[in-house]
Amino acid sequence: MIYSFQSHEELDSTNRLAHELAKNGAPEGTVVTARRQTNGRGRFGRSFFSPDGTGLYMSIILRPALSVDRVLYITTAAAAAVARAVERLTGETAQIKWVNDVYYRGKKVAGILTEGAVSGDTLAYAVLGIGVNVAPPNGGFPTEIIRKAGTLFDTPCDKRDELCRHILDYFDEYYGTLTQKPFLEDYRSRSLLNGKTVQLLGTDDVPIETATVLGIDDECALIVQTKDGIRHLQSGDVSLRL
Repeated sequence: MIYSFQSHEELDSTNRLAHELAKNGAPEGTVVTARRQTNGRGRFGRSFFSPDGTGLYMSIILRPALSVDRVLYITTAAAAAVARAVERLTGETAQIKWVNDVYYRGKKVAGILTEGAVSGDTLAYAVLGIGVNVAPPNGGFPTEIIRKAGTLFDTPCDKRDELCRHILDYFDEYYGTLTQKPFLEDYRSRSLLNGKTVQLLGTDDVPIETATVLGIDDECALIVQTKDGIRHLQSGDVSLRL
């Protein structure tokens, strides 16, 4: 894939601008980056803390020949790419908390959000949003996330461009043959949840059921054992809490 970049000092959301560009015909491979976001978005409408100059915030416009029921492939491929890029940059192991969070030294350092527009049963386009905490933010993390949020480095550094290159390189490895799932073993081998007990969360993050994670199936769904039997969870089914 050929990448072209639109770099900004500040945006409300790189995903929002990428959506706008995609609707207006921007080509696949357009990458929108920002030094800070004022309204960064995560899954289920959550916010993504995006302070100035200490994280990598980017969104990529994709136009894959992909059916809607395989959108999860994009997110899992991106998570594997981010984890590999983190490992290359730090020399240490990264893990993936299904479906879209990357953990390093026991804390969440990256989140991924895939959004898109459909045309019949296929994607018209997708916007792949990636946010990574590279260095500690000035003033620290907000109280509500300080216990679980981490960074790749303990001191200020300028590694964002290098990290971006690695992520795009690894994602590109997967993307050309996405439906063959070349990312799957890389994703599975880094799973944070295997064998762990999790809470399945409904609306407003209210626990609805306890389950044990058995693994990840060939369609990137999470396999869990509940009191009623084995379930295969798609990304939109539930949220999870360890």
